[in-house]
Amino acid sequence: MLKSNLVKVEGSGVSGVGRWTQEIAWRDFYIGILASFPRVSMGRPYLEKFSTVVWENHQAPEDPGVGRASNDNQDGESLQRWKAGQTGVPIVDATMRCINEMGWVHNRTRMITAMYLTKDLMIDWRVGERVIYLLSLIKTVVIDALW
Repeated sequence: MLKSNLVKVEGSGVSGVGRWTQEIAWRDFYIGILASFPRVSMGRPYLEKFSTVVWENHQAPEDPGVGRASNDNQDGESLQRWKAGQTGVPIVDATMRCINEMGWVHNRTRMITAMYLTKDLMIDWRVGERVIYLLSLIKTVVIDALW
């Protein structure tokens, strides 16, 4: 075999190999977080100093119980619209409709949807985590604990 026939593999973040390596690194990072701070899989924040945050809209119950079914009658209008994919934000709506229909969405859209829920609607992240867990076909602790 001649060295001149070898092709260099592009390892930057824009190549397929580079992107895959980044995804593996993030997965391992989150597994390390889960191993070091198991409370994140139990509805507790990564930093305990944020455990007393009072959300403006729809606070999660003290003992959420991961598999507990949500009662739509107790949900505010903004949470009901988020769950149904009717917020008026196209990427958020498409993500929620997709997970309602198929039980799976790409992690990037899941992150956008989570950020919209917490930063724009000011709804407790544990409420969204529970909704995504109940709708997801793939139920893994790492994905759901750090959704």
